[in-house]
Amino acid sequence: MKFVYILLSLLTLATAARSQEINFSRIQDMAVWYNQSLKTDKNNSAKFNMRSVRFDGMMAYKSMSAMVDVPLVSSEMKENHEGFISLSAGAASDKSNEGILNNTMALLGLSYAIPVAGNSTYIGFGVQGTYYQSRLNLGSGANFGDQFDQYGPIEGAPSADQFASGWSYNHLNVNAGISAFSNAENNQWYIGASIMHINKSFTDEIKSEDNRLHRLISFQGGYKFTTPQNDYCGIYATMNWQGKAYKHFFNISYSKAIPGTTAGVGLGLGYRYNDALVPNVELRYNPVVLSLGYDVNVSDMNTSGFKRNGLELALKLDF
Repeated sequence: MKFVYILLSLLTLATAARSQEINFSRIQDMAVWYNQSLKTDKNNSAKFNMRSVRFDGMMAYKSMSAMVDVPLVSSEMKENHEGFISLSAGAASDKSNEGILNNTMALLGLSYAIPVAGNSTYIGFGVQGTYYQSRLNLGSGANFGDQFDQYGPIEGAPSADQFASGWSYNHLNVNAGISAFSNAENNQWYIGASIMHINKSFTDEIKSEDNRLHRLISFQGGYKFTTPQNDYCGIYATMNWQGKAYKHFFNISYSKAIPGTTAGVGLGLGYRYNDALVPNVELRYNPVVLSLGYDVNVSDMNTSGFKRNGLELALKLDF
């Protein structure tokens, strides 16, 4: 029975990574992963996220991502209400203990934002290309013998190994998105929509229609209110549908500035729909923001008697 739970967990992980679901709760920093057009400011920025998850004595895995956003603007353009082009480059990985699961992804994106009204309001357009590679190795105990008989390998025999154990595969994805956003002095907001896997890549060496990725539809939104004292409160959401599956993220955060400094401390709460609550603390010392969160599992897994816990670390630097 324990092995069955391990397999179910692995399949969940593989599906998540294959769908470009990076599963980090601090979605205000991850918006560009889901929609390239949501580069909403003219700052150079670097973001690093790590999530470490452990399933009650069975398995553990670690997810990491890093991204750099570089607007192609001069110092004079940063102060003006003008259109701008941005480049993004990123990488992400999911790795489990004992080398069972190993997924990696690289991303390159381009966006263009056009001013349309006062209060620094823009319309954005973006496109991404991603390269995805995955390997699942369940070990010798999970090998399938359908390609062998008592005399050895059967030449040309297809495998019925639905877990692709020991296989590795890769594919390219094309994503695109649009958005509207505003960076007024006290009110910042954004709303966007994107389509991922537009090209519906094959995910297996057997290139049949059953092995094509479904397109993923994603909607994003966020609002942040900043006081003259540099305190702020924000609420954010990212909602994703892919085929019959869905995965939604919500996050609220509050930060209090420390008078006389560029620093502040804050609290937040993330919610991965039907999966986990993620309370977190935030420390900022401009231009650096550091956040630490803890997964509180609220999924149906609790009814099975198994426990899951996880830690999340997020680091953002504007430069």
